[in-house]
Amino acid sequence: MTVVNDPGRKRSHPASNGSSAYLSRWLTAAVRHSADLTALADDGPHRWTDRWRAEARFHLAAMMNAIEQAIVSTVADSPTATLLGALGPGYCRHAIEREMGLLSPDFIDHLRQRAAIATLLRQADDARWRRVTPALTQQMRDTPHEEALTRLTSAEQGWHPPMLLDAAMVPDLPAEPFHELAWSVAALLVQGCARQPGADEAVATKSIVQATERMIARHDEADGVTGLVRRFARALPPETRVSLAPAALTDARLLLFAALAESAIGLPLDVVIDALLDPDDAPRHAIFRLMRIDDATVFRAGELLGWLTGAGAEDDEALARFVESYRRVDQAQAAHWLEAMLRPSVLAGKLALMAGDP
Repeated sequence: MTVVNDPGRKRSHPASNGSSAYLSRWLTAAVRHSADLTALADDGPHRWTDRWRAEARFHLAAMMNAIEQAIVSTVADSPTATLLGALGPGYCRHAIEREMGLLSPDFIDHLRQRAAIATLLRQADDARWRRVTPALTQQMRDTPHEEALTRLTSAEQGWHPPMLLDAAMVPDLPAEPFHELAWSVAALLVQGCARQPGADEAVATKSIVQATERMIARHDEADGVTGLVRRFARALPPETRVSLAPAALTDARLLLFAALAESAIGLPLDVVIDALLDPDDAPRHAIFRLMRIDDATVFRAGELLGWLTGAGAEDDEALARFVESYRRVDQAQAAHWLEAMLRPSVLAGKLALMAGDP
């Protein structure tokens, strides 16, 4: 008799616990995605503030406008061009309201990050309008990197133009979310053409697919703001990355701070942003400690991020608690958090599954 079929020596597999943990995580992700789609489409309860939601909706609509214009302008055959013209400008930004399921959880997460960054940039713009000299400008003045910072600041302006319904925002997205949004627009256009009387759906689909593929072939994520900010951060000496991080937080430049952290501690930029927007303070505190952020700047970061994270941005007592809890996080704790975060996500997920963590 072998070990496998020996009743007295069978291994005990806590399958129910592991399966339950896996199912719990899957259901949580599914419910959260459904809630996020509802937040974008409706006014019901959600984990987005109204301002955050409005910014996300604007970015989605404006980027869809730009992609739609690019596809329509390059459709080759005249029958399909006529069908597209009949849909009217801005068709997709309205059509997506009925088809929110086209947007994946990963895309929604990216959109939330982008909207948070853009909203903070609007706040930074308000400060400049009040003639408050940005901390970054002061620190980088008369340095070899001053011109590069100016170019980056100028490029970021494209992320917070006037919020007009017919605005077209350059979709300078990373490759994966760009492809997803481009094909979502293409699908909506195909559907719109197919619903028109006398339309040849096969011909329209072929024309729209070809136009979409040409647009995707021209896309280069390195040309966008994210590519630019990463190049800027990598060009800085290691000590400058750390010394510039407090100024980036002070000026509400969340994307720049994330790029500096990525270059300094090796954590991917999008993971840094997720940590900064997390409802829990622990990830923020760990990153701040690793980047050697002083207490005064942590207080400022609490003010900036509080209305996004629910920490109570206008509550001085909450901000004081935020700083006090930060003081209790030492370098060793932050390093331990970073070590866990740098593990491959697949490995981390399997370890959590074996531990039975929900």
